[in-house]
This record gives sequence, structure tokens and C-alpha cells, in this order.
Amino acid sequence: MRFSPQNWIALAIAATIVVAAPNPQKNKRAPFPDPNDDDFYKNPANITSYSNGEIIRSRKAATDLGNLNNVDSFQLSYRTTNTQNEAQANVATVWLPAKPASPPKIFFVQLWEDSTQLNCAPSYNYLTGLDQPNKVPATIDTLVIVSWALQQGYYVVSSDHAGPRSAFIGGWENGMAVLDGVRALKHYKSLPSDSAVGFYGYSGGGHATARAVNLQESYAPELNVVAAAYGGVPTSALLLFLNKGFVAGFVVAGLSGISLAYPEVEAYLKPRLTARGQQALAQVQSRDFCVANVVTHNNFVDVFSLVNQNDFLDQDPVRQVIARETLLQAEASYTVPVPRFPRFMWHGNIDEIVPFIPDADYVKEQCRKGANINWNVLPLTGHAGAEIVGLVPALDWMGKVFRGQTPKVSCGNGVPAISGINSPSAKQVLGSDLAKRLEELKSPQSSLVKLFSGVAPS
Repeated sequence: MRFSPQNWIALAIAATIVVAAPNPQKNKRAPFPDPNDDDFYKNPANITSYSNGEIIRSRKAATDLGNLNNVDSFQLSYRTTNTQNEAQANVATVWLPAKPASPPKIFFVQLWEDSTQLNCAPSYNYLTGLDQPNKVPATIDTLVIVSWALQQGYYVVSSDHAGPRSAFIGGWENGMAVLDGVRALKHYKSLPSDSAVGFYGYSGGGHATARAVNLQESYAPELNVVAAAYGGVPTSALLLFLNKGFVAGFVVAGLSGISLAYPEVEAYLKPRLTARGQQALAQVQSRDFCVANVVTHNNFVDVFSLVNQNDFLDQDPVRQVIARETLLQAEASYTVPVPRFPRFMWHGNIDEIVPFIPDADYVKEQCRKGANINWNVLPLTGHAGAEIVGLVPALDWMGKVFRGQTPKVSCGNGVPAISGINSPSAKQVLGSDLAKRLEELKSPQSSLVKLFSGVAPS
């Protein structure tokens, strides 16, 4: 059974449709309460007395990831900052390597949560014992990514980058949550101040990665970031690419997330929402409305039918927020930073969820200003296909950077991609066991493909 990269988007959508169907036998309880009801996630009364990244609480937390490596995992509650520069508590999951690399290295992976509800957060859905539709993003390739990093001896951390408000696409808030997650891990393990840090993310996780990269120099200049690998990134804040399309549910989730990150946008939109708009935003913020539901609801919706003002994107404060959230200098109201550490970026050139052109334009803008970007365009590859196809080359590049062997390319060019996830090169990067697991994502016997086919996984 063979799947070309462009087939992956159809398969991924089919998977979310099947996973979203109720199945009481597969809806088990997590070892901790729903984050909405769990004091671990709450702000302490003295939250302002904590510094950014300082740990508020910690607890051991068994996860479905990392068990291949027989390592301990923990949840950390730490202080971060929201878009209004207010203190708030956030949660990250960390995995401690059995044999840490020397000197220590930190690998930060961002998951594509793509939701505006707290119980969709990665920290909750990584937990062993939870088995429900919310886990979709945590069950595809994240196991391979985390396991690879632990094999290298890296400390691995993954934050709830949307923050306690579940501010999906709220880039400033997302980026600060990521950077403070690095600080939290360093505090927790008393790691050296100059520990090398590398970021990884795709799609919504790539968005959080890109925003952390954008903010690092100004918000967390003490961090020794040496690399960032991210793909399929929504570089521009405009969401019209998906409007009235099959996955227009992402537009509704994005509108919800921006409203949660910017109360002034919420205050502007609330009295202007149509009855359908009120229902759509209430639904997308409700419990258990995670990415599987985001994809399978509001299909083909016109976002302008949700608001009683057709030019609302051109009105303040919405217009101001769009100009603040974009990474494209041509659209931005601020000077977009140019990080000097090396980056590996990739994008499928027929991406049907996140437009390719803005990302390519961003690379051009950054390269003209002296950036170091290894830019890889995946031909005839859609959004979900690029997630799988780009994984091995990105991890291979990341490993080389951590070893001080950064591939030398002129900015905007890329190195030849590793051909095939079951190639000898992929096995050399991942090891035979992980390469086999990645290959199983397209095997007829894998749980993922069974979901694609509508067969309940065993």
C-alpha cells in the first residue's frame, strides 16, 4: 500500500473525522483532572512575585511519549507573560534523558494543538491513560520526534504554547510561553546558563516556534538558542486563505484564538457577531472541542457571515492586531527581527491549509537582511504530507547543528532532502526502530491507517 505525499491531507482529514466520532470504550480518564478543574493549572495568588520561567509547581506525569526510552517525565507549572504583559501560569511537559548529553542540550518541540480550549492542551493529551479524540496531534509523529531527541541525550520540553487562555494563533503570547518553558526546564534541572537550545515545530507547532524565534532576542536574550527547525508555518496573520474552504473551521478557531489573546478584539467583535457567529465561537471554545472537531465543523463557512460588519478586518483594533501578529515586514507595524542562529525551514509547495507564498516571501525578506536559513521546498506536497516528508531531514539537520556540524548553504537554499522515510539515510538518522515506526504511519496495519479506513484500532 503506497501513499504519495499529496495523499496525506485527505488521509489526515479522514482520520480526524473517524477519531471525532464518539466511542465510549475508548474514552478513558486521565490520571489528573481536566485542566479546567485542576488547581495545578491555576494562577497562585502571588503570581506576580514569580519571575518569568520560575517554577510554581511540579509533578511526575506518565506520558505516552518517551516510554520507548524508559525515561521519567514531569509537568512544570511556571510563570509566563500574556499579550497584555500580565503574569500568568502555564504548563510544560519535560522528559529527562537516561544518559544526558555533555554538555547539556535542550530540545523544545511544539505540538500543533490548533484549538482554543484548555483541555486540548498538549500537557493533558500527552498523559498515559487518556484515550479520546483530543489526543490526535500527540499520536502521529510526536512519538518519533521525542524519542529521537531522548536517544541523543537531549532534555526534551513541550509547552502548552497557547497558554492558559488557549490563545491559538496569538503569536506573541505563544512565543513567550515557549521561551519561558525553556527557562522553566533550566530552573528545574539547574542546567548551565549556556545550555544549547534547539526548537522544532510544524504547522500550529511551527507557528509557536516561529514566534519564539521572533521574540527570543528581545524577550529571552540570555538563552543560547543555536537552532530552530520548523515547517508549514502560517507566516501571515491573515486567515482568508482558508475562508469558505473545506477546513474553514481553522478560520473560526483562529478568530477565537486572537480574541482570547487580545481582549480588545473580543470586545470589538462581541456586539457585532451574528447569531451564527455567537454560536460558532461559543462552540469552538467549549470543552473537548479540539482539532478533530475544528476540522470537521464549520466546513465551507464564510467568516464574514459571522460578523455584522464586512470590513471588520480593516477596522481597529483588528487591523492593528493583524499588523502586530504577522511575520512579514511588508504587513507588519513593527520591525521584524532577523535571528542570527541557523534555521531549517520547509514547506510543501501545494500546501492547501497554510499558504506557501507568504512563507517563501518571509524567507526572502530575512535572507536580504543577513539571516541563515536552510530553506527546503517540497515539490507536489501538501500540508500533511510535508509534516512526514520533512521530519527526517529536519531532525538530521538539528542533530548536526547540536554537534557543531551545521550544513553550510547560502540563505534561501536547502540541502538535498533525504529520499524516503524508509531509506538507509533515514535509518541512520532515526535508528532502525524509529524509522520503522515512522514507516508504519503509512502501513495498512498501523492505527493511523486503520483510522483512515474507518476501522477501530486494536
